[in-house]
Amino acid sequence: MGTTRMDRRLFLKATGATAGAAASIQVGCLSYFKKGRSATADRREVPTTCELCPNKCSAIAVVEGGLVKKLNPNPENPKSRDMLCARGNAAIKQVYDPDRIKQPMIRVGARGEGKWKPVSWDEAFDFAAKKLAEVKEKHGPQASLWSSTEGFQEVFFKNLGLAFGSPNIVRHPTLCLASVNLAYSMTFGTVPSFDLLNSRYVIMSGANRFESIITPDTMDLIGGVMERKAKLIYLDPRFTVTAAKADEWYPIKPGTDLAFILAMIHVIIKENRHSKDFIAAYTTGFDLLAEHVKSYTPEWAEKETEIPAKDIIRIAREFSDAAPRSLYYAGRRSSWYQNDFQMRRAQAILNAIVGNWDQVGGMVPNAKLPKGEFLFMPWDEPKAPRVDEIDKHFPLAAKGDGVYLKLRENVLSGKPYPVKAWMVYKQDPMNAMPDQAKTLKMIEGMDFIGVIDVAMSDMAWYADVVFPESAYLERTDPVEVMAGIWPAVVYRQQVVKPIHDTKPNLEIVQGLAKRLGLSDYFDYTIEQWVDAEFKELPIPMAAEHMKKHGVWAASGQPSYGKTLTPDHRFVTKTGKIEIFSERLKEAGHDPLPVYASPEQPPADRFRLILGRVGYFTHANHSNNVWLHEFMKENDLWINPKSAAKLGILNGAIVDVTSSVGSVKLKARVTEEIRPDCVFMLHGFGKKSKMQSLVYNVGASDAVILETAWDKVSGNAAFHETFVKVTNA
Repeated sequence: MGTTRMDRRLFLKATGATAGAAASIQVGCLSYFKKGRSATADRREVPTTCELCPNKCSAIAVVEGGLVKKLNPNPENPKSRDMLCARGNAAIKQVYDPDRIKQPMIRVGARGEGKWKPVSWDEAFDFAAKKLAEVKEKHGPQASLWSSTEGFQEVFFKNLGLAFGSPNIVRHPTLCLASVNLAYSMTFGTVPSFDLLNSRYVIMSGANRFESIITPDTMDLIGGVMERKAKLIYLDPRFTVTAAKADEWYPIKPGTDLAFILAMIHVIIKENRHSKDFIAAYTTGFDLLAEHVKSYTPEWAEKETEIPAKDIIRIAREFSDAAPRSLYYAGRRSSWYQNDFQMRRAQAILNAIVGNWDQVGGMVPNAKLPKGEFLFMPWDEPKAPRVDEIDKHFPLAAKGDGVYLKLRENVLSGKPYPVKAWMVYKQDPMNAMPDQAKTLKMIEGMDFIGVIDVAMSDMAWYADVVFPESAYLERTDPVEVMAGIWPAVVYRQQVVKPIHDTKPNLEIVQGLAKRLGLSDYFDYTIEQWVDAEFKELPIPMAAEHMKKHGVWAASGQPSYGKTLTPDHRFVTKTGKIEIFSERLKEAGHDPLPVYASPEQPPADRFRLILGRVGYFTHANHSNNVWLHEFMKENDLWINPKSAAKLGILNGAIVDVTSSVGSVKLKARVTEEIRPDCVFMLHGFGKKSKMQSLVYNVGASDAVILETAWDKVSGNAAFHETFVKVTNA
């Protein structure tokens, strides 16, 4: 399995079949919209910004009779490439979903029992404020935890937690991108964009861009790799859609990507293929790196990765020959292993030594646009330290985001202090964190849980009170500046009035703040907030433009090379690109990436690997009826050799068991995965009965994932679990 190399041409027939299926689905969608189209006097088009994933694509909503009839892509946004994916179109069904939360509710039964009492907003606010005040009185404001994820109105929720006096604001990055962001920041002082459209040679480790999520990077890959014939090398234990589109696929041994990268660096330096002028002018620590990688030979890496040494040597040569228009792509997904930060650091270093920084087809520092700020009354900084003890255990991690899994460990232990109230906005920790039993135990220890969300997530299902947020098409949000190769400003304005008794997050925050004595910190409207942001935008008549167009992008071609000047100082300790990192050394971490062989599963176990598909965003949207039609259930991928040994047939129900839990899934017996691994898709097996399409359908990976995290960033490591698979 490890020596298999797949050629893109072998899959042209399969690709054609897939395209035909996609075309038939598209025709079906178009026929739906044509049925709903009628000429009416009140038909209007409203530009807005999609919220169904973090990409923030620009859309134009077609409204007839007060109803959203269609969502079209807005061609003025260069980042969304005049497209709107399946999720973006399905935002209509988010508004008109019969399962969505329609009014505030207070739990009247046991947690998870599903007994709720519909209440007025005043009753919900009074109830939540009373509970929060009781916890604050008894344990202090630090006894409250405020969890949220990325969103235009997230700022208001975070500010409420801080104004309340809690230091415990915890966000999604350590369940997502923390190791990538920290590794590139430690090397370059910033997290760059990748100029995939103009690159000639791209290497990806498990970044399944053609399948897991549709983004500008995906479209640029199609333009660069598929249309211009740039070369794509793909490493993944599983044969994905991206693998099918690659020139070469290597089913790498899990956990050994760092060995592959270090061997590439070894070849490039040994054969004098590095960019000497760039290294001399802009980097520090190269000589130490050259000495460091001497033992990381391709022959050594072959034993670790199961990728032939001759291929590693050839790929290293091709990569350096294509430089600076070559990229080792960082990806955009959760960390896999406990060495994830160092693997990402090695990626950054490999990119640096071939001189692809701030170059066409290479890595590009993000351009930014200014926007104004609404000046509100400041609050006193929280006095207590963070409960996750981030300064002690993860001194380099982002303080404003926290470290989720370490936080949960400390909350469960009650140290360094008790946490008894949990407010959650737009997040589902029940499915986002591994070891769901631990999360349930954490929930059981809370005196109060409040959730703000559009749908009844599993986290909301276990709350004491649920505040229904208006869907993004029903509200106006702050302005968002999107940094990148093509910087843009996007605006999300209300398209239709809320169809249920729901509120925007700002109004929910203000309702709670009023009862907590914190109203002075939130004494503004969304219109005042947005108007202040408009004033500093570099756009003539900014307010009028943004309301009419919904987006503004800087004109002209992307700019390259601005940081490649003698007087430029990178935002690092030395002011240079840091191949050797003194900050890492001072923090007690390896200043250069050091490889250690990953633990392997016992003979009767498999390594569990996870993934996403572009229909859903993490554990969200699998209950959206339009998206559910694409994929109604997840299953367990298992190699035929492994299945035969266990007597497992395709489609059979199997038990998948780890040290922390067990789930049942249908087996999918396939050659498209290594024999030592099994795979399941994220986002199914929900506990909430108000997600009727996926309630108890398939299985949640959170039930069987064990707790592990990256040693430097604290990012959750999701591929460190070994499972046993048996016929049910």
